[in-house]
Amino acid sequence: MHNLITGCLLYSLNNTDSIQSNKRKLNRSLHDGKNNLILLLLAIALMCCERKEFELKDIDGNRYRTGTYDGTLWMLENLKVTRDKDGKEIHYYYPNNDEELKNEYGLLYDFEVACKVCPSGWRLPSNEDWTRLEKSLAEGGLSKSYKEIGFWDGEDEGNSSGFSVRPSGYGNNGEHPNNFDENSYIWSASGTTEFRWAVIFEKENREVRKAEQHPIYAFAVRCIKS
Repeated sequence: MHNLITGCLLYSLNNTDSIQSNKRKLNRSLHDGKNNLILLLLAIALMCCERKEFELKDIDGNRYRTGTYDGTLWMLENLKVTRDKDGKEIHYYYPNNDEELKNEYGLLYDFEVACKVCPSGWRLPSNEDWTRLEKSLAEGGLSKSYKEIGFWDGEDEGNSSGFSVRPSGYGNNGEHPNNFDENSYIWSASGTTEFRWAVIFEKENREVRKAEQHPIYAFAVRCIKS
């Protein structure tokens, strides 16, 4: 139990204190005989372990943070792979047609390609998966829960979910506005032959919305563990 609490508490505090400092604080607390503090640490451990992040690697060697929501493991970054899961070259777009934005915003794929690029053992989330994600969060219907701080030009951001959505826009050949730095469109696996759904995060819109989109459009991809 000591090791469980130590590991999880350090994980929850690693953005505010050094590891050695946290170890000293925790060891003092564990030996001071205060039962209420022990119970508090146990609660932190349970919450922390449930939200523990794991690392995912795609076929190109890119690594991604992941997190568990209501029992489902999600990618916490946009996919940026340049080959499908079989190693074949694919077509993709850079956000704002700028190659230098790939690492920060990921790549954009049409729906046909999006269905082929999740790493082995992972898949595109359906509308039902997105709804479950939303219901698992205290403010799951509010876009600020997902919007990463520092990327939405001073809007009401918070990223309390840790989902870290950035306004990557959508991909095209440069002949049309691409809404970069304004919106984020992320594919859902749900839809019909003619249209597919996307989850949309927009500037000046507090709500997360879903809408049918033409499958030739190029959007961001988040995968979930199958």
